Amino acid sequence: MSATLWGCSSDDKPSVPSYTLRAPSEPTLRFSLQNTTPLVIEVTREVPFIGAVALTVQGLPAHIKVETSPVYVTEVERTGTLQLRVEELAPYGRFPIHVVGESAAGRVELDAMVEVQPGRAAADVSFGTEGLVLPALGLPSVNIRDMAVQPDGKWILVGSTGAAGSRDVLVARLLPDGTPDASFGPQGTRVIDVCGGDDVGESATLLPDGRMVIAGSAVADTNGCTALKRQSLLLVRLTASGALDSTFGNAGVWTFQHTRGTSTLNSVAVDSQGRFVGAGTVNGTDSDQVMVRLLPTGQLDPSFGTDGQVLENYGQGDTARAVLVLADDSLILGGSTYAHADGMTLRRYRVNGERDLTFNFVPRASSYAKYGPRKLYPVAGGKVLVVAGTSGGEHGTDYGVALVELDATTGALDTSFGSQGYQSASTPPGYGRDMLAGSGVLAGGEIAVATLDPSKVGGSEIGLVHISANGTKLRSHRPDLSGAQQPLAAVVDAEGFFRVAGLHTAPGASEAVPFVTRFWPY
Repeated sequence: MSATLWGCSSDDKPSVPSYTLRAPSEPTLRFSLQNTTPLVIEVTREVPFIGAVALTVQGLPAHIKVETSPVYVTEVERTGTLQLRVEELAPYGRFPIHVVGESAAGRVELDAMVEVQPGRAAADVSFGTEGLVLPALGLPSVNIRDMAVQPDGKWILVGSTGAAGSRDVLVARLLPDGTPDASFGPQGTRVIDVCGGDDVGESATLLPDGRMVIAGSAVADTNGCTALKRQSLLLVRLTASGALDSTFGNAGVWTFQHTRGTSTLNSVAVDSQGRFVGAGTVNGTDSDQVMVRLLPTGQLDPSFGTDGQVLENYGQGDTARAVLVLADDSLILGGSTYAHADGMTLRRYRVNGERDLTFNFVPRASSYAKYGPRKLYPVAGGKVLVVAGTSGGEHGTDYGVALVELDATTGALDTSFGSQGYQSASTPPGYGRDMLAGSGVLAGGEIAVATLDPSKVGGSEIGLVHISANGTKLRSHRPDLSGAQQPLAAVVDAEGFFRVAGLHTAPGASEAVPFVTRFWPY
């Protein structure tokens, strides 16, 4: 945020010569966690006055503060400096203010204007009300699991609505200003009840023609509702208008009941041939990682793995959370396991689903944290960035966020990134209070991470972390938005804005409702 001041002393002066005030320059203020910007005021005394002058500022807009007031200009000084600080939620625009001088010779005022402009990484207070929009979706018990942004700036929120045990898949589309897009469905929503059971959307990917694919789970059998139903893999394709795409699967819906037990997809991606790759978990006597590939029409691709699927069993407690399609349509699957101390698993697969044994990711030994990859990003130089949540401590209740960068071909850690390929992302007050909510990569390679603080009384709190392309921590803070926010998803849009969505609880309220907000590009 920046502020520019100009002005001249008022005509309301003492009748005898005394002193005048002048601002010789136009300072620019930008939101900063530590820094202030000086507003220098020149004091010109007129004979016979030689005394001290006390400077104050009146009429500052909300969220602009003076660090020390008054500032005294002694009889031997000609200038005084008022240190101005712009808080994150300061409104944008031009506002009249007054610099006031008080002395034994009387009072002098300097009329001025302050102009407030956006600052890097600050909440965009021109968006909604002080940076928050609460879209009225008209649905009960909304939960948000993932988010995407269309090329036209519209938001796509994916998750569920309804009580646990009878939830339905929810897809909501919002206009760029955060309000529901009525052209998409009632109050901007599409609710998908697969077979009358518990259905959840976990991940979304957008297609170039405006259609979207949602991955998750549904209580169903394979492509039907007539046989014995249990939690099954789910993919849904919607048209650009939000209708079920009848050219995909069974009238827009594909379900697959795994023989090994209950199952869910946590991530979905599309390759250059328009095939959909889903990654998730199968829970039987133990949990294993599963990856499936579907043809564009919604059938399992027989040329991939075994009848369209790949299973990975590391030993115990295996789950897959992220899949990345590389330029040649090979794949990297990210997940976690209890089979080794670090917990993180990364493997590369050829186009036909065979493991690429030339890729050898060796996680560093860790006895204090388990790593769970949530997002995989291709980055410059043939590298892959892994954004993972961590848990540790005696009872696994210490949380954190970790970034890992490695070679996409060999799996070797990029030792030029962070500390030997690793970097942590934390916000004040420090370790143990940051759960990963979402992330994004800006055009220049900088990384934005949103966290939530589950220990916050009355609700969780947003944390923001920015890290350079080489793994250097740039800044972190917690924006002081109204009420309590539980961030659940985040993404960087085409303009570089960092968008965050989740649940908001207003002061004094007990019910949480969806919110969206955005932060200016870093």
